[in-house]
Amino acid sequence: MTPGFDRAEYVQLIDAFPPVKIRGAGEAEATESRIEELLARPQLSEAERAYVDLLSDLLADWEDARMDIADIHGIELIKILLKERGLRQRGLVGIFATESVASEVLAGRRDLTREHIERLADFFHVSPAAFFPARAQLQSPARVDEQPDRANSEVAAAEQVLTQP
Repeated sequence: MTPGFDRAEYVQLIDAFPPVKIRGAGEAEATESRIEELLARPQLSEAERAYVDLLSDLLADWEDARMDIADIHGIELIKILLKERGLRQRGLVGIFATESVASEVLAGRRDLTREHIERLADFFHVSPAAFFPARAQLQSPARVDEQPDRANSEVAAAEQVLTQP
């Protein structure tokens, strides 16, 4: 194990609150409370740190399986990135050539081009894929079976923007 790791202390922690897969909100709340209780201590031992890591992983797994994170892409993403960085649309002139083009794009009157997306990705240090809807958002699996041509055409259209010269 890790130097300074007290196995007996670790076993006591596990016995007091066994780390098991979280299956409901009540168990998640209890696990979160236990983590908070330990983190409120002025200093954690190696055993306590390892135990908190384990509980945190279990809680994160449960949250990841249940939390629906919105797919923010395109113009919405640009606006959020600008706000987070305290920038104005004027800061995008190097990407869109002029402030009026930037304004039209942000207002939704002009589409993003492949070149815009590449420059935005470089400017904001994100993947160009961040500017497209997640594939799962393009068409749910049930609807893909019902309308495979529409789903495929939406994916192809998104991919085509990336391959335009």
